[in-house]
Amino acid sequence: MKIAIVVSRAVVGIAGAVQVVLGVLFWTGHATALLPLHMILGAAFVLALWTLAVLCARAGAPLGLALTALVWGLLIPVIGIAQMGILPGPGHWVIRVAHLLMGLVAMGLAGALLAAVRRVGHAPLGGEPQPGRDVQPVMAR
Repeated sequence: MKIAIVVSRAVVGIAGAVQVVLGVLFWTGHATALLPLHMILGAAFVLALWTLAVLCARAGAPLGLALTALVWGLLIPVIGIAQMGILPGPGHWVIRVAHLLMGLVAMGLAGALLAAVRRVGHAPLGGEPQPGRDVQPVMAR
């Protein structure tokens, strides 16, 4: 399960970063032919977020955080797909910014889920001492 958590988090991070770059290209009127790629990567992003939420909940992350990520992941494509018809005209930038912020919040939720699992003591998910090492990290208080 630990590998699946790490892989899901990586997919969220990588797909999210690519989504932001594509979104900026679209806003500036470039690379509009890549819109189908944006939608496919968006689906991968949301599926990875959902996978991460379920796995982290099973590993001890707070259920409320996992449910928030699941619901948030549902809202992102709903807004993304419907955004062309929402607030058309000069005010449309508000919807674009909302969609961008929703994606950034989803990336933050993914990080919070992973941090929650680390706090409950599961795994080496990165940042924890490895077995066989004498030196333990010192935490600043």
